[in-house]
Amino acid sequence: MRIAIKVAYDGRKFHGFAIQPDKRTVEGEILKMLRKKGVIEDKARFQYASRTDRGVSAMGNVISFNCRGNAVRVLENMDDIWIVGYAKVDEKFNPRYCKSKIYRYYLYNDGYDVEEMKRIATLFVGEHDFSSFARIDSRNPVRKIYDIKIENRGEIVTFDFTGKSFLWNQVRRMMGAIMMAGRKKVDENIIREVLHGKKRMNFGVAPPENLVLMDVEYDNIVFNPVKSKKLLTTASFFEDLLERAKCINIH
Repeated sequence: MRIAIKVAYDGRKFHGFAIQPDKRTVEGEILKMLRKKGVIEDKARFQYASRTDRGVSAMGNVISFNCRGNAVRVLENMDDIWIVGYAKVDEKFNPRYCKSKIYRYYLYNDGYDVEEMKRIATLFVGEHDFSSFARIDSRNPVRKIYDIKIENRGEIVTFDFTGKSFLWNQVRRMMGAIMMAGRKKVDENIIREVLHGKKRMNFGVAPPENLVLMDVEYDNIVFNPVKSKKLLTTASFFEDLLERAKCINIH
């Protein structure tokens, strides 16, 4: 049987998603648990939708593998990794071939011009060569951004980037330019020229800890939700912590 599982994880607790020798990674911890419980063999065709960087979290990354037994139950009690959904899939299913991925960046608003950031973000929508806004490897640097939604929540501003695929550091480098524009340190014309390859400029890379892979979407696959006891407990703790912080006067 082949299964697809939506996983959430706290990226601050791992050295990235992909397995690395002698380092704690999301993939490494999942494989260790599955093998320990005898759910998979070496030829399990373990695959994933996104290889998130160190510090980047997820609410809906997708893994898939061939297994026997109840893989969901086996993975429910992991630390810093939570199972949020599952689906039985075709033997040929590869989670990389998705309809879209949605990344969200959380930014604390300590004086940014949000309207200017909204205007600048529209420059990246559509199909572009993102060579100047990514860490380039052997892959084609042309990518298509379907949409960028920005929500001003007062102290926090969220940026949702939707596309079929992204390059290494692409969202964080786009955010670097958007944040500079929000500080009035760069204008639209310069960002446009860099995007179109007419000018070179380093806008910096936004910190990874604020970036979250929100979801990976597919055609014709419906995930069954999983209610994680550990996740609910952790979420309740932070909700109470935020409420507690509002009641404390700091002198």
